[in-house]
Amino acid sequence: MPSQTESSVGRFQSPEFRRRQILDAAARLAVEEGLESTSIANVAKAAGVAKGSIYIHFESRQDLLAALQADLWDRLLDFPTRVVADEALTWTEKVDAVIEHLMRFEFDHHRLHHAIFHTVAAGSDEPLTGARDLLSHLIASGAEAGEFDLTDLDPDVVIQFLIHGYVGPCYHHDDPSRAIANVKQLFHRALGTDIGQD
Repeated sequence: MPSQTESSVGRFQSPEFRRRQILDAAARLAVEEGLESTSIANVAKAAGVAKGSIYIHFESRQDLLAALQADLWDRLLDFPTRVVADEALTWTEKVDAVIEHLMRFEFDHHRLHHAIFHTVAAGSDEPLTGARDLLSHLIASGAEAGEFDLTDLDPDVVIQFLIHGYVGPCYHHDDPSRAIANVKQLFHRALGTDIGQD
C-alpha cells in the first residue's frame, strides 16, 4: 500500500517526473536548511514520496548529492551549448548571450551552488571541463572568424581568465544588471572586439 505522502502527489508519475521531484526537494533543503538536512528521510518528506522511492532513483545519499551536482551543471551549460551552435548569431553576440546566462545563473543559484560544491567535493572535474571546452570553442571560432583579436595572447590563458572572471562579481555585487553589463564590456576588451574598443 502506498504511503499517504506519495498518494497525495499521485501514484503514477513517470520516473523522470519523480526523479525531478526528488532533486528539486533536495535542492530546496540544501539551500533553506543546509546540506546536512539532505538526509534520505528528509528529502523523501520534502518531496512527498516514500523513503523507498528515493532508492529507486539513487543508491545512496552520496549518489543523490552527485546527481544534484550534475543536474546543476547540466542546467548551467544547456543554454550556452545551444547558443554557441546557433548560426544566426555572430560570435560576439554569442559571447554576450553566454555571459548573460552564466552570470544570471550564478546570481539566481549561488546559494545552491555553494551548498553542493563547496560543502561536498565534486565527483569529477568533468563539468568544469565541459564549460572550459565550450568557452574555448567559442573563443577560437570567433578569432577564426575575425571577430576576436587574440594577437600576442595565449588562448589558454585567455580562456582561464574569462572562465573565472565572471564569477567574482556575482558574489560581490548587489546589482546584477550593472555587473553583467560591466563583465560583458570587460570580455569585449579582453577579446579585442570592435564593441570593446568603443
